[in-house]
Amino acid sequence: MVQVFLTFDTECSLGGAWENPSYRPVHPDRAILGKMSSGYYGTPRIMDLLEENGLRGTFFVEVFASLNGYRSDLAKAYSEILRRGHDVQLHLHPVHYYYWMLQEGRISLDQIPVEKDMIGTLAPETQLEMLQMGVSLFEEMVGRAPIAFRAGNFGAGSITLDMLEKVGIRFDSSFNASYLQAGCKLDSGGTINTTWQHGAVLEVPITNFETGPPGLRGLKQLNINAVSLWEMTGVLEQAERIGLPDVNFIGHSFSLFKTADFQFRRLRPDKLVLRRFQGLCRFLKVHASRFPVSTFSDIQPSTIRGVETTIPKLGTLVPALRKAVQAVNRLYWI
Repeated sequence: MVQVFLTFDTECSLGGAWENPSYRPVHPDRAILGKMSSGYYGTPRIMDLLEENGLRGTFFVEVFASLNGYRSDLAKAYSEILRRGHDVQLHLHPVHYYYWMLQEGRISLDQIPVEKDMIGTLAPETQLEMLQMGVSLFEEMVGRAPIAFRAGNFGAGSITLDMLEKVGIRFDSSFNASYLQAGCKLDSGGTINTTWQHGAVLEVPITNFETGPPGLRGLKQLNINAVSLWEMTGVLEQAERIGLPDVNFIGHSFSLFKTADFQFRRLRPDKLVLRRFQGLCRFLKVHASRFPVSTFSDIQPSTIRGVETTIPKLGTLVPALRKAVQAVNRLYWI
C-alpha cells in the first residue's frame, strides 16, 4: 500500500508589479479561484474533481499576499477550502512581504535581499519573524494553526526547519530533489523521496522520478502540470513495487487554466491538464485500497517511514512525447 498526498500551492502572483509600478499583484479571483465567464477553474474546480472521486487534497495557502490588500478575499477563499473538508496548511512567498514593505516605505530598495523569494537564504532571525507572521496571518484567515509548511520555490534550508520547530510546525514539504540546483537548500543526506526527521520536524519530500536516455538522465517532479497521466500512474505502480511508502504530488491553484499574460487578464481552461487530473483522480478512486489518499492533517509518521533502495524510472520515449505535446499546449489559444 502506498499513501498518496495530493498537494496544491495556492497563491497569488505579483503579476509583474515588482518591475512595473503601474501593475498591482494579481487578485485572488483570478490567481486562486480562476474565475472566468465559463466558471471557476482554480481551487473550486480542483475541489470538485477531488470530491467527485471521494478524495481530499492538502492546499498550502500563501498568506503574505494578504498584506497587499487582499486579506478578506484570501480569507474567504481559504475558509471555503476548509469548509469543503479539505486540508489547509501554510505556504509563504517572501517576495510578497518585501513588496509590501517597499510599498509601505518600511524598507528601501537597497535593503532587499538578492534572493528575495527564498526564505532559506535569509538570516535565522528574519526567517523566524516571517514564520511567526505567517502563522499569525494563517490563524486569522483560516481560524486554526497550521501543522505543515511548504516554502515558496521550495527555497527552505536546514535553518528553516529549525525555525519551523520554534513556531510549532511539525511537518515540512519543501524538499524537491529536482530543484536542488534552483533554490532548494535542504540536505536530505542523499535520499530523494523518503521522509526524514530534522529535530522535531518531519520532512515529506515532493516525489521525483528518473527520466531520460542513459548518460543524460535527470529527475522530474511529480507535478500535474509537468508530467503525463501515464507517468503519474507509472510512478504509483513502481512505488508499490519498490516499497516506497508514500507519493507526494504537487499542483497549483492555477494548474487547470492558462493565462494570456502576467496580470492574468485573460484566462481559459487548460483542457490537457484537466483531462490528466481527472484521469489521476479516477485512477486513485478505482485503486483506493492500493493507493489511499491522505492529507497532511492525517499523517501518522510511522506509516511513511521507509528506506530508499531505488527511485521510480520511466525511460525516454513517453517523457519525450509528453514534452512535445506540452510544448504545443503552452500556447494560450490551443
